[in-house]
Amino acid sequence: MVNVAVVILNYKMRALVEECLATLFRDIEGSGLTVSIALTDNKSDDGLIEWVKEKYPQILTIVNDGNVGFARGVNPGLRMLDAEYYFVLNPDTQFVNPSTIRQLYDWMENNPKVGVSSPKLLNADGSLQYSCHRFPSLTVQLIRRSPLAKYRFFAQYVDKFLLKDIDRTLQRPVDWVQGSALFIRGTAMKQVGLLDERFWMYFEDTDWCRRFWKAGWLIYYLPQISLLHVHGRGSAKVPGMIMPIFKNKLAREHLKSWALYFWKWRHERITLL
Repeated sequence: MVNVAVVILNYKMRALVEECLATLFRDIEGSGLTVSIALTDNKSDDGLIEWVKEKYPQILTIVNDGNVGFARGVNPGLRMLDAEYYFVLNPDTQFVNPSTIRQLYDWMENNPKVGVSSPKLLNADGSLQYSCHRFPSLTVQLIRRSPLAKYRFFAQYVDKFLLKDIDRTLQRPVDWVQGSALFIRGTAMKQVGLLDERFWMYFEDTDWCRRFWKAGWLIYYLPQISLLHVHGRGSAKVPGMIMPIFKNKLAREHLKSWALYFWKWRHERITLL
């Protein structure tokens, strides 16, 4: 068993994965931790797997049988590695401060009731990314998908969902954290289970965090530790509520996952913050 297992999923993001891996290896050098890395690939056919096998032969590579989505893409990496902690990491993240993984490991060791923690995520320009949230309500999701979000009265509900009313300089428990960087306690994950593969993409992180909370584990946001995240909202490239259904596959998948999430949790009302 290693201290930390890092799982990265790629789908046609080779250049970003190369940069992510370079910064990751710099981060763990001299950390004193045993770290295993699994790179899972949704059949990108971009030459990345061959490149990784040559440059980083110690990395476990897994090629899925197509673009199977996020949950089905990540879960094989989680199954293949045995670790105290698992770090699910997006390919468009970069380590910008030294000893990030060591800091996450030490913090979790000192906080045994926490099942999942996540560092502060920064945009490419260094600005704050809103990566921790309250659990979504159907009303808030409708507002976010409509022109109503431009109006102050409705925007206040979106701001509350995005936790804009909290002091983000302080570490604290939150309802859920974005799946771009999830540092997960292995014993907690064994109890809760892996990502729900019914979600192709979107809301699988929300659902997972909710399951951790239901099992009695805390979810924590750690602003004293940070990562760079070159993030783009693919599902929002076509504005509005109706047109994206016809023009944007990611928007269709977002809406499908949205419906699945609210149906799955329809009998449970939970507000932690």
